[in-house]
Amino acid sequence: MTFGIIPACGHSTRMGCPKLSLPLGDRTVIEHVVRALLGGGVKVVLVVAGPHVPALEPLAMRAGARVLTLSERPPDMRATVEAGLDWLESHFRPAADDWWLLAPGDHPTLTPATVRTLLDAARADAEYSIFVPVWDGRRGHPLVASWRHADGVRATPRGEGVNSYLKRTPDAVREVGVTDSGGLHDLDTTDDYDRLLRRIPNK
Repeated sequence: MTFGIIPACGHSTRMGCPKLSLPLGDRTVIEHVVRALLGGGVKVVLVVAGPHVPALEPLAMRAGARVLTLSERPPDMRATVEAGLDWLESHFRPAADDWWLLAPGDHPTLTPATVRTLLDAARADAEYSIFVPVWDGRRGHPLVASWRHADGVRATPRGEGVNSYLKRTPDAVREVGVTDSGGLHDLDTTDDYDRLLRRIPNK
């Protein structure tokens, strides 16, 4: 089975408003990301939100995700990811060879095709257990890993993120070429949003 975690606990400081609930085309930013994961073959998508963004829960659920709303904002994305892993483990008891996917909530141009390409590679290549997309020589999102790496992420020293864990396990990581750059473009500022609106005009 394949699970997806979307960390969504940021304060959108540079945007000046909750960026994941902004409209973009016919849906919101968070809905784009949820739909990309589900459309790419992820069976269960979990959005991990903080108490300061209550509007995200109905939007994420409308797109087909489950939502874990934390009682207080976690200190960093690593803690958000751990909360998602813990919730999935307690509700679904994933097997070691199940897959989990990590996708930031502020990458609305991520495509189902990229997700599908990564999952196909993961299922076909038993030599590796972590897969990351690469476009034009640059790594992007999402990350796909077998469930046995969940404990490794939890054991990473405090203050270090998931990328630090990848650096500690280089032999497990395979880069997978993808055909679009959607996994490289995040949404942080009003300029980023204006650029996306030109690509995906609001109706």
